[in-house]
Amino acid sequence: RKIGTAPAKTNSIPEDLLSASSGKHLRITAQNTRLPVLAEATVTEINEKSPMIKSFTFQIRNPQFDFKAGQWVDMFIPGMETVGGFSMYSSPTYLAETQTIKLGVKFSKWPPSHWLSTECQVGSTVSLRVGGDFFYAPEIDEAPHDLLLVAGGVGVNPLASMFYHAAHLYDLYLMDPKVHSPGKVLMLFSARNKQELLYKDELDEISSRHSRMKVKYFTTRETPNENSDVIGGHITEDVLRNTLSSMDLSSLKTFVCGPPPMIEAIESSLLKCNLEHHQILYEKWW
Repeated sequence: RKIGTAPAKTNSIPEDLLSASSGKHLRITAQNTRLPVLAEATVTEINEKSPMIKSFTFQIRNPQFDFKAGQWVDMFIPGMETVGGFSMYSSPTYLAETQTIKLGVKFSKWPPSHWLSTECQVGSTVSLRVGGDFFYAPEIDEAPHDLLLVAGGVGVNPLASMFYHAAHLYDLYLMDPKVHSPGKVLMLFSARNKQELLYKDELDEISSRHSRMKVKYFTTRETPNENSDVIGGHITEDVLRNTLSSMDLSSLKTFVCGPPPMIEAIESSLLKCNLEHHQILYEKWW
């Protein structure tokens, strides 16, 4: 796991909490930084994004709760020992404006995901703690740089948050040219079929407003229609090389999130395209 610069004033997971649960999320992320704020959150909306994936909107009850684009939350569900871990797909700005966050969760038998998919209702309450060292949060006076986001399946969640945050930075730059502006922002998003290309409408809407922000979609188990804007197949080395040809590699930042085999293949291809190790940041989901 390669990470970005750790946020300030963070704590590792408390020993008593770690020993109290056998949950895989806590074991895998035990060394990641975590913010000290534990916030109560209430479900206000549930939407089906695909047959296997639901979106959950949580109203946050603590004004000190904050996060950086790309981070996740520990989720403490009443009556459940296993602690969940889910990445926000909404942006930090959305939290500031609405006091809510959005999580995209795929159905599975893992207790936290299963509870969200089968038992959670509008009005259900949980506790959330922000964590993670994989995030996009450029300083206001940071020099512009290009940004490449490579997503596989529900691994799009933290990268969608980054994409939305980059759009917010563009909006700020248009109002005040003295603040940081991203360079070119490109996302390559692969899923099994078009139904699982999550948040496509939102991503496309941003692309239509910002000429330097684009998304290319790929489906690996479904052949797109002839006039579709979706490409059939995987994100290959040739795809990456062609994408990088229009970007400034000298200051490029690359974030990758998806299944471990995909990340390993993408990283290998990016290195063959002359990127440096320090330019490739990734987070695997299991």
